Amino acid sequence: MKTILASLILCSSIPAIAQQSQAVTTTTLSPKALYERGLIAMNQGDVIAAERDLRAVLQAEPQHPHAKFALNQLLLNRDKIAARYRENMMKQTKIAKVEYSDATVSECLDSLNELVEQATAQKFTPNFIIKDPGGKLKSRNVTLNLANIPASQVLQYIASFAQCKVTYEEHAIVVEAK
Repeated sequence: MKTILASLILCSSIPAIAQQSQAVTTTTLSPKALYERGLIAMNQGDVIAAERDLRAVLQAEPQHPHAKFALNQLLLNRDKIAARYRENMMKQTKIAKVEYSDATVSECLDSLNELVEQATAQKFTPNFIIKDPGGKLKSRNVTLNLANIPASQVLQYIASFAQCKVTYEEHAIVVEAK
């Protein structure tokens, strides 16, 4: 008998800088503060906020070498940086309890997707994609009993027990059979 029981913590951490960037407009900050906030946003994977802040620096100081370089790197590596946001959100979202007993990988990921959505008040969805052309995952079941753990760690345990590789992308998390 397959049993899937999971509960969640309703409060997840939303990056403080994201809240600050909405509260403080770019016109009230110095170029230095905008540059620093742009780098923080870039490190968190928030490409929209990072680009906005770095462009605002260059509007105020067109020859700012560090802002030019950071914006260039952002534009060249946009997909990788955006994937970082998805990974960070999974790390920040805490799950109170997860119990999977002989559950399929698909059932585990469906459950985890729902738990993350609930924990973030529908503001973030992991969007799992399963790549299993050979059908290997159909015979790999997962049994877990975890409490007070980041969603990223739940995903890592699922992947470890099911022998999968996890790749974070801009719009989805790809789980691929090894």
